[in-house]
Amino acid sequence: MDWTLLGAVGATGSGFVLLNAGWWKLRHRPAFTLVLSEHGRAMAAHAGRLAWALPVAELALGVGAMTLLLPPSTRTGPPLPPTWPAMLGMIVLGVVFAGYAGVQLRRGGHRRCGCLDSHDRFGPHTVLRALAISLGGLGGWLTDPAGAAATGTGGLPPLVWSMTVAAGGLMVAVVLLVGLPLVAEPGRSVAGDLPDGVSAYGTSAAGASADGDRRLPRGHQLADHRRARHLTGDQQPP
Repeated sequence: MDWTLLGAVGATGSGFVLLNAGWWKLRHRPAFTLVLSEHGRAMAAHAGRLAWALPVAELALGVGAMTLLLPPSTRTGPPLPPTWPAMLGMIVLGVVFAGYAGVQLRRGGHRRCGCLDSHDRFGPHTVLRALAISLGGLGGWLTDPAGAAATGTGGLPPLVWSMTVAAGGLMVAVVLLVGLPLVAEPGRSVAGDLPDGVSAYGTSAAGASADGDRRLPRGHQLADHRRARHLTGDQQPP
């Protein structure tokens, strides 16, 4: 088994996850800022700056992981930066966030984390995904060109390497983004992640009632309005 190729696949998959997470946070920065402000006063005081720094860091690490699509033999020249800073960042980010998510779970409740969208909440899948990103960074570290000769990565042509790493990385990303939450929390549903008072159809209970009233014929709306105000027909304004 080519451990360097396997490490590149894991790191690229983790990179795809970070690109997805960072892009959502940057596109929906006000919503992510609101999620951060729910994590106590200390976090709320720096929510605005963190809402910029965290997605930028995730995008930078994700882009760094994409350099692993190139075989190790093509990453030895000066035009490309070394991959180890991005891999080290993935390891640190994954470990730190896994620890923070574990603390949140230990305190009880399912506070929103805003990892992938504004309704994403802390759960066992959050810890496992963060640890998987750390392992991906560790695997990417093994693809350093200095150690490539020891692991025998010279057998694949460059195009085959790139296609294999890209396909494997996408599979890893799908598992971490979609499969892992379903396996870690079998009872998890989309409706369970929505805020209180909001239905799975995207409206609140009050909003759904108002929408239902608007769909009624005008005569029924007027009749309901009169009954609600306990007024007779003569007391209604023209």
